[in-house]
Amino acid sequence: MNFDELRLNIRQTLTTPPPALDHVLPGLLAGTVGLLVAPGAMGKTTLLTQLACDIAAGAPVGGGILTSELLNPAGERVVFFLAEESKAIMHHRLQAALAGVTTMPAFQTKSSRDSLAERLATNLCIYPLAGAGRLHCVDGGGSTSDELKRMFVACDRARLVIIDPLRRFHTGEENDSAHMSAVVSVFEQMARQTGAAVILSHHANRGSVFNGGGDQASAARGSSALTDGARWQANLSGISDRMALHCRIADAERHLHVQLDIAKANYVPTKEPVVLRRNPTTGALAVWTPAMAHGRRSPARSNAVAKTRRTPGAVK
Repeated sequence: MNFDELRLNIRQTLTTPPPALDHVLPGLLAGTVGLLVAPGAMGKTTLLTQLACDIAAGAPVGGGILTSELLNPAGERVVFFLAEESKAIMHHRLQAALAGVTTMPAFQTKSSRDSLAERLATNLCIYPLAGAGRLHCVDGGGSTSDELKRMFVACDRARLVIIDPLRRFHTGEENDSAHMSAVVSVFEQMARQTGAAVILSHHANRGSVFNGGGDQASAARGSSALTDGARWQANLSGISDRMALHCRIADAERHLHVQLDIAKANYVPTKEPVVLRRNPTTGALAVWTPAMAHGRRSPARSNAVAKTRRTPGAVK
């Protein structure tokens, strides 16, 4: 490490305007590491797939959850490593994420959908790695492998890199702070070298699930060094009683809803939690609106859902 190269130029810092902060997601800066924390089967991979589609397409084709105000219309490169998913499963997930495209005004013509498909084919790089076993990219001491070096190459020029789930990409002890600090450090190097934001998908601890603490930064499983090292953390959890009452969500529909909290954001003010509703057919997530309370939908949304059911999810 060359400290002379890393030293802050105080004179320049005091005499020039600071650069604009480059947000990939609200509070998640390019070149930094973030976390998405949730219990199993809560929708982490679904949400990440939808975010990846938005950024790669440059349009809210995955629902615009967290992305709508920050998209580059030309689309940007996204690299998604999935240790637990097969090609067949990601075929289903990707079509589910894009199921609403044909109802969007911007994609009513075949040429516009062809252009979208080409943009996604160019910008979205998905690697389903199910069956490959744990990828020994980094051990508890911070030593890296040839696999990690190949991942760095694959992430060149990426805007967003997603690692899902983190546990499959290291051999460290999750409850050891030194080990987890070393793991975070390796992905910080990836973010710095590629300029991308890196999101690590991680499981919540049992205590947060059973005690209603799924909205807290401490919900992440293992050592707090993981949360301490990340610059941003989003949590998915089941909706609380208070939130269900506030949104007038019927008990019979609570299982279709999850709560998205930005549990940690070092560079923006904290935001209110967002309630997401899972499509019971595709599993895709959408931002909850009052029209959805007790199963009601606005006429416009009802028509959109009907069209979606009649139209295959593939971009054609």
